[in-house]
Order: sequence, then C-alpha cells, then structure tokens
Amino acid sequence: MAKSPEKQSETEDLHNLPFDAKIFRDTFNGYVRKYHTIFAVLVLLMCAPFVAYMIAWYLGMAKVDITGFLDLWHTGRDLLLDLGFPHISYGIFSSGIISVGNFSIGIISVGINFSFGVISIGGLGSCGVISIGGMSSVGVITIGYSHVYGIIAIATGKKNISEIYHGGQAFGLIAFGRQARGVYALSYAEEGEGTYQFSPKRQDPEAVVLFTRLFRKFKRAFVLPF
Repeated sequence: MAKSPEKQSETEDLHNLPFDAKIFRDTFNGYVRKYHTIFAVLVLLMCAPFVAYMIAWYLGMAKVDITGFLDLWHTGRDLLLDLGFPHISYGIFSSGIISVGNFSIGIISVGINFSFGVISIGGLGSCGVISIGGMSSVGVITIGYSHVYGIIAIATGKKNISEIYHGGQAFGLIAFGRQARGVYALSYAEEGEGTYQFSPKRQDPEAVVLFTRLFRKFKRAFVLPF
C-alpha cells in the first residue's frame, strides 16, 4: 500500500518520486486563492473607515445632517488614543504612524493607489520592508499580482476573461510566481528560471526541500508508487 507524501520523513528524497504537474498547479492555485481572500478582507477592513469618512464628507457637502456619524467618528478616535493606539491618518495624501489614503506614507501604510512604509499595502503599487501591492511591489518580503521584486517575492498573477494568466512575475532570492526567477524559484509555468527550481519542468532537490517545508501541500505533487 502506498504511503502518503505528507507522512514521509523530512529527510526522504521527494524529488526521486514520480511528479504530477497537474497536482502541482492545482496546489499552487489553492494557495493563491487563500492569499486573494486574505488580501481582499485586509484591504476592506483597513479602507472601510476611509470610505465611510468620504461618504460622510459627501453627505455633508450635500447638506445632509451627519452630526451623529461625526460624533461617533470622533468618539472612536478618542477611544483608540486613550487605549494607547497611535494617531491614524486618513486623507487623499496621508502620512503618519498609521496612514490610509489614496497615496500614503507611514510605518503602517495603506494606499488605494500607492503606499510606502515599513508595512505597506497598495492597491496598485507598494514599497516597504513588508510590501503588498495589488499590481506591483518592491521590498524585502513582497507580494503582488503582476511584477514583484524582493528578497522573498511572491507574484500570484491574474486571469483575464479568456482564462489566461497575466502577470505573476516574481524576482527574488526566493521567488514564488507564475513565472518565478531567483536563486530558489517555485514557478507555476515552465518559463521560470532559477539556480534551484521547483516547477513542472524541473524539480531540483534543493528547491523541493525548501518549498515543501514552506508550503507543505506541494508534497502531494509527488506520487508514491503502490
């Protein structure tokens, strides 16, 4: 009876086992779907106060009474300050310890378009130590849809209406993407390049060991004989 790769010893050579490219790609897409869900929820939560304030501003300009909302807004802000939270800055151009805006700069920075900070999230682009960009990102640990550059770079890519993936270009010391290029590269497509590569084209032992430890479900791509 075949053993499951999940229960193998970590020292066992997975790369010597038969490899199933379809399982590999399905596993890759499973991780991508989880990331997309987490990213969407995180952005919605961080941007919700900004969106609410903009709606309130518009209603105020339209002469709608929003006194109750403003009282609640200021009460919430004062409560956060009393609890020791730093000032949170909202605006089209925002800067501060925690900043949210169209373009934002801060230690924790969320930008609908672009962001710069230690931890940065940008709808289009971002730059930071930990950087998450809707399209592109640059930093130390970076995640994005299109072009991503970092020490650890993850680029998920996006499907168009023809179900064809676009983007997903990851460049880094450790790169994970539709087309990954790095010293250690986990690539969904065969076009990726790496000194040590884990992809449908190549399963280098060094890359297999690293990526199956980081993303354990990829062990399923190695099929044990009966």
